[in-house]
Amino acid sequence: MAVPLGVLDRLSLDVAALHATDSALHLGALILFEGEPPPRARVLDHLGPRVGLLPELAHRLADEAGRPRWEPDPGFDPDHHLYELPGGADPLTVAAELLRQPLPRDRPLWGIWLVRRAGGGRWGLCYRAHHAFQDGAAAVATLERLLGPEGAPRPRALAFRPPRPVRWAAVLPEFRPPRRVTWWPALDTPPAQSYAAAFADVDTARLHALGRLTGATVPQLCLALTAGALRAWHPDGWGPDGPGHGRGLRANLGIGVRDPEDPHPLLGNRVAVAGVDLPCGEPDPALRLARLGDALDHTRLARLADAHRVVLRGLPYRIGRLALARSIDARYTPLGVADLRIRQPLGFAGSPAAGVYALPVMVPGQPLFVAWLTHRRRLHVTFLADRALAGAERLPEAWESTLAAYEQGAADGAFAAFARAGATVGAP
Repeated sequence: MAVPLGVLDRLSLDVAALHATDSALHLGALILFEGEPPPRARVLDHLGPRVGLLPELAHRLADEAGRPRWEPDPGFDPDHHLYELPGGADPLTVAAELLRQPLPRDRPLWGIWLVRRAGGGRWGLCYRAHHAFQDGAAAVATLERLLGPEGAPRPRALAFRPPRPVRWAAVLPEFRPPRRVTWWPALDTPPAQSYAAAFADVDTARLHALGRLTGATVPQLCLALTAGALRAWHPDGWGPDGPGHGRGLRANLGIGVRDPEDPHPLLGNRVAVAGVDLPCGEPDPALRLARLGDALDHTRLARLADAHRVVLRGLPYRIGRLALARSIDARYTPLGVADLRIRQPLGFAGSPAAGVYALPVMVPGQPLFVAWLTHRRRLHVTFLADRALAGAERLPEAWESTLAAYEQGAADGAFAAFARAGATVGAP
């Protein structure tokens, strides 16, 4: 049965058209395994039956008389969605090559790449989908079904939570446009619109231990570490004499707005954004964490999800297009962040995944996207940066150094007041 495109699906296609290559609006994950890669036929034997249990993956994009829709592909064959790459010497090289891979528009907009070499005696599988075809939550649920335990239940509707009446007086201020950014050096260079990834890995036990000392949740800590890494990356800009002292950077954080009754929970983009101000200009790490605790307050995000769901349900596409230019303007919102969690352990033919790295989308003109993904007992952080962004390869080290500094500060009692205040209001 054909499914009309939602307004976010159509706007995602419009954003993709602003890029030099459509692949910038593809999202997914690179999953690494130890040992020798399997033959292509073995991968197809594994994927074929599981793909058959996910009917959304058989839908392709169609458009007749200006009425775009997702329709079943009469020639659908999982074999057409399995690609191969020779790979490279390390995951960064592999990710750079994957980011350039196209998704043919005449078939459903997703694919899996068998990467034969991923460095260090590893091989990989990469799932990618167009952001109009799936949002991050839908892509994660698809991965769990394709590479999770056999017999896992089909994903249900991926709603943030059941909708409630909107308190517009509390929400309307959130829809005001942010201030223009003029003090971040990363915006001084015209974007190249080609991208490179860098990765960091953290044992989640460290984050949980830090959370117990500070009273913060893992998502709050990840945002605070991101703000600290950006501050350490350009210390002169955020210092006492810098133009960004006391200020922050606006980031877009995705929040799910899918209807709980959606009969196609793995199809279409159903993610709106919540603005989060990263307080990079605040010198006190405890105050940075406190402010991000407020920004990631669960009640605030729930109210925003309810409001966006109502707005998007009745938003005409033409009005959405008029608002598109400001919403993706890097001078107002210069970066994106994402918090993703894989709850089912991923593996292939008895081999557990050794690492799972998000490959997020890139908004035209935005120089940076930071996404963290938890899988089993590891948190994997992806820094996806425009190639014109000088020094982006230093961000993983800055993130890890910031984590060590937070751990030392927590051990010294620097966050005691924050912990006593019970700053556990973020998403669980």
